[in-house]
Amino acid sequence: MIKPVDESKLNTIDRLGLAYCRLCGWQWDELLGQKPPGFDALPNFDRRKHRVFRKPMQTKYEIITPKIRAIKTLIGQANTSRCWWIFKLGRTEEEWRAWYSTGEYERLYKCCEGYREC
Repeated sequence: MIKPVDESKLNTIDRLGLAYCRLCGWQWDELLGQKPPGFDALPNFDRRKHRVFRKPMQTKYEIITPKIRAIKTLIGQANTSRCWWIFKLGRTEEEWRAWYSTGEYERLYKCCEGYREC
C-alpha cells in the first residue's frame, strides 16, 4: 500500500513516479485523466481457460500497461526504481542511492528484461 503523499510538493518526475507506483498496484491515478468506466470492476488479467479461443475481454492489464511503459520512457528506469523505493517501499532516497550504487540494480534490470546472465 502506498502511504499518503502531498502531491502538490512533488516535482514532475516524482509525480509521474507516484502515478507509476499506483498503476503497478492496480490503482488508477488522476494524473492520467478520468478513470475509465467500470475500471474497478475489471479483472487484473484474463485468467480464463482456453482464452485464445474465446472472445477477448477488457482487463486492467490492457489499460494500465501502455501507461506504465510511457511513464518509464518519460522518467527512465532509474527514476521508476527510485520512486518505487520511496512511495511503495517507504524507504528513503539515500537508501535507494546506496542500493543503486552497488550495481544490484543493473543485475535486476537485466533479469526483468530476460537476459540470460542473471
